[in-house]
Amino acid sequence: MKEYFTPDGHLTDQALRDLIAELPEELERLEIAEHLSFCDRCTERYTDLLCEDCLLEPPEPLRPGLMKRIRQRARVIFLNRYVAAGFAACFTMILWLSGAFQMKLPATDTPAIMGIPQSFTGKTAELSQQFTDGVNKFFISFDLKGVFQNEKK
Repeated sequence: MKEYFTPDGHLTDQALRDLIAELPEELERLEIAEHLSFCDRCTERYTDLLCEDCLLEPPEPLRPGLMKRIRQRARVIFLNRYVAAGFAACFTMILWLSGAFQMKLPATDTPAIMGIPQSFTGKTAELSQQFTDGVNKFFISFDLKGVFQNEKK
């Protein structure tokens, strides 16, 4: 049986070379594998023996371009989420303040009760048309073409 461990508990160079050549027996291979599972120093030496090639460096740093793309994506996500939530809140407030949810029910008049859904539908249609017109006017006031063309450059 060969000595695969140094006195300080690390693997010898011979142990690593034998492991690559698949020479150790099953029990010795298990001991070496267990040691490699927790010893970063020996794992680094083993990978250096397996792959003697040097790693290639990228021609230019990737970080600045990547960070720019991440910031742009974050802006888009922010706009998509919070603008939609803002419009929903505004629409709710418009309905609430216009009285769409505050209909007075007559106490004894049954035919009047039957007309409530129709009046609610009419009032909601009128408010939604006003809201749509307001949103359209709001978006027409912006010129977004220049903003998106500048981001692509």
